[in-house]
Amino acid sequence: MISRLVGEVVEIEGDVVVIDVQGVGYEVLCTSSLLLRTSLGSKVTVTVYTDVKEDSIRLFGFDSVAERHVFLLLNRVSGMGPRSSLDVVSNVAIRDLLRAIGSGDVKALMSIKGVGKKKAERIVVELKDLVANMAGERAESLRAMVTVEKGSGDRASGLSMDAVSALEVLGFGRKDAESAVSQALAAQVSFEAVGDLVREALRFV
Repeated sequence: MISRLVGEVVEIEGDVVVIDVQGVGYEVLCTSSLLLRTSLGSKVTVTVYTDVKEDSIRLFGFDSVAERHVFLLLNRVSGMGPRSSLDVVSNVAIRDLLRAIGSGDVKALMSIKGVGKKKAERIVVELKDLVANMAGERAESLRAMVTVEKGSGDRASGLSMDAVSALEVLGFGRKDAESAVSQALAAQVSFEAVGDLVREALRFV
């Protein structure tokens, strides 16, 4: 599968860009943020997702790995599909989208172009826990590696550290993540798991 392209932009039509990589032209459907930094003749490095169907192969291009990560999450929602997922990612900032999903804010999702009430509700139902838990699990695994290397670790203090790391995994800055986790901890006495703390913290980022 193609996951990255490095080449020259030789054609732009709407949200479709053709990238020449050593004489081979790749047609890529791009997010709006990626289109903003492309121009004819420019050299680009593009994060790509390859969508393979029985009758077609399509390339979707993103401005960052975080954009692709969120696209893949949306693509898991029943009734979405890659084209719809790309449109959503193109019409809202990643942090705002993650905040809305993680906090279960259906109204915020409905404000995104092309997202009605039913689709917004499906996104929340199918992704709310997944977004927080996946980020939390990744953060925990990273901390576990550090703990083994350093020979120390404290689960109680590690929970908030994992939550901060999880928010960073989702694309938020360190300071914003630390502030959100602090506010979440102040709003509730304790949390059973990293995912629970991350879901609460997403209300404050």
